[in-house]
Amino acid sequence: MSFTSKQLLPGETLIVLARQHLLKLLWPCLLNGIALILLAWLSIRFENTWMLLLYLPLLAYFLWEYIAWRSREYILTDRRVVIQEGVFSISSFDATLDKINNVYHQQSFMGRLFKYGEVGLETASEQGTTVFSFLSHPLDFKNAIVQQRELVRADARQVASPQISVPQLLDELASLRDRGVITEDEFQEKKKSLLEKI
Repeated sequence: MSFTSKQLLPGETLIVLARQHLLKLLWPCLLNGIALILLAWLSIRFENTWMLLLYLPLLAYFLWEYIAWRSREYILTDRRVVIQEGVFSISSFDATLDKINNVYHQQSFMGRLFKYGEVGLETASEQGTTVFSFLSHPLDFKNAIVQQRELVRADARQVASPQISVPQLLDELASLRDRGVITEDEFQEKKKSLLEKI
């Protein structure tokens, strides 16, 4: 399953497509490895190769976990954050950037070592906090959400306050850039679009 342009809203741009860390598959891998070694030893020891057939359910379990891992996507666009998951039946959750009140990330020592952790979104909806667990590079994903949210809020302020002059908006954008909320490229792009309106 992949997030194609057909799934985007009109005028929506894909910013980040993230997945859970590969370590999510550690337990199925270990279980399969141990079982394969044990069954191979038993089949040689008792000279019964049919014992290897007992490995098939564990192999099927690993394949299922892998397909489920590949099917779980964490998507950031310039308008919303989306979670899509499911193999046969697909479920999804999305939160528009303007409804996100707070974004946090959390990593254990092992998470910092192997670059995985969780990202939480606190929204103004009834669902409250939504947690993305075992996410690969969680801090990068969190920062990308915060940057896009600030851009959406800056656009909303511009629409809501047409009396604000272009120089004031440029100062506000420069402040966002200086605080590291937006990149230099994003600043230059917004600056260009503002200057075109003069």
